Amino acid sequence: MKKIFNFIVRFKVIFFGFWIALTIASIFMIPHVKINYDTTKYLPEDTRVKESLRVMEEEFGITGQASVMIEKVETLQEVFVYKDEIKRIPTVMEVVWIDSFVERDTINDIQRIAEENGMSGVFDFANIPGLNAFYKDKSALLQIVFTEEDHSRAVGKAIEQIRSYLEGIKRPYAMRGTAVNAYYTQKLTESEVLRVTVIVVPIILFILLVFTRSWAEPIIFLIAVGVAVLVNMGTNLFFPSVSFLTNSTASLLQLAISMDYSIFLLHAYQKERAEGLDKKDAMVMAMRKSFVSINSSMLTTAAGFLALMFMRYTIGIDLAAVMIKGILLSIISTFTFMPGLILLTDKIVEKTKHKRFFPLLGGLTKWIVKLRYVVPAILLLVIVPSYLAKTNNSFVYGEAAMSVSEGTPAAIEKNRIEAKFGKENLMVILVPRDEADAYIAQEKAMIKQLYREFERANQDFVVQITSLSNLSDIETYIPNYDDLDQTIKNFLDDIFADIMDNLITEEYKAQFLSEHYSRIIITVNTESESPRAEIAVDIVETVVARQPFARDAHIIGVSPSVKEIRNVVETDYVIVDLISIGFVFIILLVSFRSISLPFNLVLVIQISIWINMAIPYLTSQPMIFIGYMIVSSVQLGATIDYAILFTGFYTEGRKTMIRRDAIKYALDSGGHSILTSCLILTSAGYSLKFLSSIEGVSSLGELIGRGAALSGILVLVLLPQLLYIFDKVVEKTTWKMRFYKGGTKVGRVIIEDEGYSNSDQDPTLLS
Repeated sequence: MKKIFNFIVRFKVIFFGFWIALTIASIFMIPHVKINYDTTKYLPEDTRVKESLRVMEEEFGITGQASVMIEKVETLQEVFVYKDEIKRIPTVMEVVWIDSFVERDTINDIQRIAEENGMSGVFDFANIPGLNAFYKDKSALLQIVFTEEDHSRAVGKAIEQIRSYLEGIKRPYAMRGTAVNAYYTQKLTESEVLRVTVIVVPIILFILLVFTRSWAEPIIFLIAVGVAVLVNMGTNLFFPSVSFLTNSTASLLQLAISMDYSIFLLHAYQKERAEGLDKKDAMVMAMRKSFVSINSSMLTTAAGFLALMFMRYTIGIDLAAVMIKGILLSIISTFTFMPGLILLTDKIVEKTKHKRFFPLLGGLTKWIVKLRYVVPAILLLVIVPSYLAKTNNSFVYGEAAMSVSEGTPAAIEKNRIEAKFGKENLMVILVPRDEADAYIAQEKAMIKQLYREFERANQDFVVQITSLSNLSDIETYIPNYDDLDQTIKNFLDDIFADIMDNLITEEYKAQFLSEHYSRIIITVNTESESPRAEIAVDIVETVVARQPFARDAHIIGVSPSVKEIRNVVETDYVIVDLISIGFVFIILLVSFRSISLPFNLVLVIQISIWINMAIPYLTSQPMIFIGYMIVSSVQLGATIDYAILFTGFYTEGRKTMIRRDAIKYALDSGGHSILTSCLILTSAGYSLKFLSSIEGVSSLGELIGRGAALSGILVLVLLPQLLYIFDKVVEKTTWKMRFYKGGTKVGRVIIEDEGYSNSDQDPTLLS
């Protein structure tokens, strides 16, 4: 390695220039990275959900959906104009309103009759089943179907054009729907990545200024890490796509996690310079001495992310691939770019040195030793309740987990529509067609069964079921149809079928009928994830299962998908958790050549993870399961470094010191580095929490920020106490480890390695 490091230092200018050129190229590549906002893309191919989505895409195409509520409508003719104008917008396939089922002339006749009979204003459709889903209290609700899927750029542009048109009509309006959610998720993510970075960087600069000894050092660290972050973002272009969750979080995570590498190298260099070596020799020696520690830190971090690659729900693989690439780039840049940067700025660092702003942490030793049994005892009592609490959290699994947060304009508009027209939870049933068209009668019978079962559930369900068969069926529009004479029924059936066949356009029919399937659209007034939604899904699944075509039918929607997603990700969690712990344990076993130390270190971080995950249960806050699963691995992989650093200094100190002094030595030597890393990761996480409008990103940020803080506290308090208590066990279970056994006499008091005495003074440092 010495020859390699000599080569790098010798040609430092070339390496430095290479990284600058690569960074500039990456900046131009970043805008061309494809960001994926559709989380269903990451579901396993063998799941029923993925198969059903594939069938619907092949048969009908995947079309986006949105609803527009226009308020203060004075006449129905106004709505006709609005509808026609919106339908002219490119990418809009269809705009569904009352006139999609009843001719406009008929609607005009109804309005005229209403006015002639003294009814003021527009005829009230609020009490007419089916029609009240489109008009209430002078507010019209138009259903928009797009030619492309929700997440396409063309649909996003169409939404912008719709909003621009609605602004011009001077009527209050609001929008909701899956396409609207996708549009806002995309827009907010694109704008917030830069905004969060702009706010976080000054915070990180302040933290670095507090814990470094030169005004120039924080700038050097940010440049070194920033280069790796930008190159990582640019090289994401080589992936087919990157999830918006990864795009929103990876840069800050990389910045926070890999900052240590630069700090270790610069401080190692400064130490060698202080011992009299010239700049080049000091850099080579610093690279040699810090190589093992930096790579150990990198391996444990990478292990946490590597575990995510075993997820069947491949959004974990997406995040892991980007983060592992980023960590590797950070390591490479630390040993190829940063040596040149340090040597070029050596004089600036020396000239800008300042006094220490934050005291060393060795002063905490007295209290840590005094409370060495109290804190572990308290945490021992907390472990089991925390573990049970975190396993009993309420989780969110589906699209709702990644939607915009409450309080955003999109959420406010959605709430306005729900207040007037109720909630809208869409489900689709694909009924297989047969040559004899026997499916039509079966489909009609099934729809009747669905209505009955929803009514029997006593859940105040408001249900609307739409299919081509019931749109063209007179029974849909005459509640007492079964009481009519058969002759009248036959007459109405023949007349009505012809009328509807001419009234419904071929374009509209194509939304319900494909070559192999008939599509039924169900709208239920529930959230997509809630106990009522689960009951609604159970009703649909039960009724469909009773039909002759059940084997080949498909049920699609966010709520039906949640159950399968839950099964996939919960299985993933167990596997990922075990693998991440296993990877980290093996790395610690090899690094420390000890059996007991890996248990102590992993236990400390796992306790912080359990407490972190238990807090949402105690505050009755639902958790996003993907964030829960990802953070468990990320927190272990990223913050185990704190424990490794402290333990390394402690075992080094114990070779020449008593236990108490070894703790003080470790706190003084590693405390600032631990606090720096902990505070940077905490600030990055909470910045995402408070600045992101996307529920999934905000939740992930909170878990990361709180987890880093908890890990840092426990490493600085609990870990020293465990090492103190199990000192002899550590020595006996560590290969070739010999701890100092001495003591000294002060008056009549023998101060041994117990680390306490009847003297108020600290024990004398023994060597």
